Amino acid sequence: MAGLDALGFRPILPVVFIPAKFVYLVAALCGLYGSVAPFLSSTHSPITFCRVALWIGTALLLLAALLPTKYSNIDLAIRDTYRVVSTPTVLALLGSTATTALLFYGVARFVAFRLGYVHGMFRVAAYHPNAFDRVNQILTKPILLLFLISSVASLLISALITFRLRNRMGSSPRTKSTGNR
Repeated sequence: MAGLDALGFRPILPVVFIPAKFVYLVAALCGLYGSVAPFLSSTHSPITFCRVALWIGTALLLLAALLPTKYSNIDLAIRDTYRVVSTPTVLALLGSTATTALLFYGVARFVAFRLGYVHGMFRVAAYHPNAFDRVNQILTKPILLLFLISSVASLLISALITFRLRNRMGSSPRTKSTGNR
């Protein structure tokens, strides 16, 4: 355990040791697959705002997973308190917020389409699938499910790390500081 603490891994729960950077890395790799898969497919779709936002969120999560936490800190003033938060935590918060919002938007759009609230048009076209298309049909659903779970987990972890422990790093916003600690 001491070796993992030296690498900058913080446990999420005291009972189960899952490093926060591992969750960021899993979410980033799933997002990377989701970002790159349309380019490897034989059917290309246009680049949209949602795809660019997914790229940005994935890049932020990947940076959060790969940056060291020891030497990079950001000073935050949140509700009359002063905190020093590591840069990877803030990057993970921004990246996981973007990816989680896009994933929930996609789920809501799919459910609305299936319920008939949104009308779409299917185009039937003959195409010759390449090898990646055949593998992609098998891998897409489990990777998207893992992406959704890891993105929500990374959002919760980074939010807890960023906004936790008011009493350790400054005065609580509900009480006045008396100067005696």
